[in-house]
Parts: sequence; C-alpha cells; structure tokens
Amino acid sequence: MKHLRLPVYQYTVREVVSGLTFTGYADDLSKTFSVLMAKQVCLHLAQSGVNLKSVEWQTDNGPEFKESSQERGVPSLVRSLGSDHHYIPPKAYTWQSDVETVHALQETEFFDRETYLSPADFWNKLTTYWLYFNIARLNRNKQWMSPLHIIQKRSADISPQIVSWQPLDLGRLLNHYVPHPRPQRGHDLPVHP
Repeated sequence: MKHLRLPVYQYTVREVVSGLTFTGYADDLSKTFSVLMAKQVCLHLAQSGVNLKSVEWQTDNGPEFKESSQERGVPSLVRSLGSDHHYIPPKAYTWQSDVETVHALQETEFFDRETYLSPADFWNKLTTYWLYFNIARLNRNKQWMSPLHIIQKRSADISPQIVSWQPLDLGRLLNHYVPHPRPQRGHDLPVHP
C-alpha cells in the first residue's frame, strides 16, 4: 500500500442500529477531511430519504472533530443540516466500540487478504468490499441480518440506494473545492505559490 501511495487514513461513519458503514480515505487526519466526509454522508442520507433531523452524530474528542469560537467543524456542519451532535466523554472507551469492531473486521476480512496491483485495483476492491459489507454480509450481533435487511425492515421510506455508498477518495474530492497543491503534511492551508 505504501509503494502504491494509497491513502493512509480511513474516515468511518457507522450507523449503530443497522451497522451501515460509510468510509472515506485520505493522506492526512484533519478537520478539513472530517467535515468533507460528514458533508458527503449527510448528502447521501438525505438523497436516500433519511430525515437529517432524526440523525445524531457521535464523535470522539480528536482534534479533527473539535471546535472553538474561531474554528468550526463537524458538529457545526451537522447541526446546520438539522442533525444533532455529541462528543463521547473522555476515557469512555466502550462508546466507540462499534466503529472499532468494524475496523477489526475490515482488517481481517479485507486488508489482511487482499493485494493491490495499482491504485485503481485498490479502489475497485475496496468498493466491492464495502458494498458486500452493507448489502450482503450477515452480522451475528444483528440477528444474522445485513445492514440492508435491517434498514428495509425498519423503514420503507428509506431508499435501498442508501447501501450503495462508494468509499470516497477525500483528497481527490477536496481538489474539486481547492484546486491547487496541498502540503504533504501539516496544516489544512494550501501551499503559497
């Protein structure tokens, strides 16, 4: 993965009732990518028939999610779209266990088993894995149902397209907003020419 210069960080959003998982990938862990990921997930949810007022976001206390009076981030974004947000209390490690479980599953079911010939091969295999995960993979802890089955059982108003999420290349997506070179590491500001 390093040889092919594939993204280093995974951004994960998981709906806890169904286990539906949305992912994005980037070379940096930053507030910019966190906000971009949250915006894309909210857009996808709304297009799939989810009322964003019924959505509550939970994040850890990492710097990519923190806000101050000078800096806005994920909490302000999701609240501006009608959803609510709360932080996990410090040292409440089990509050993030659902996301950590999916990371462990992905390690053993995908990253430990696959090799990649090119970046395109990586993205194709990654997309296939997450479609399988959200549509067909049965979850023992969810009464042997897939996220799609749970969603269809709970709400006929939500389009089945909700599970058709494709993993995001957040760096490429950011270039649509900021079409100039970005620094290799560090700040979210573009490099001055």
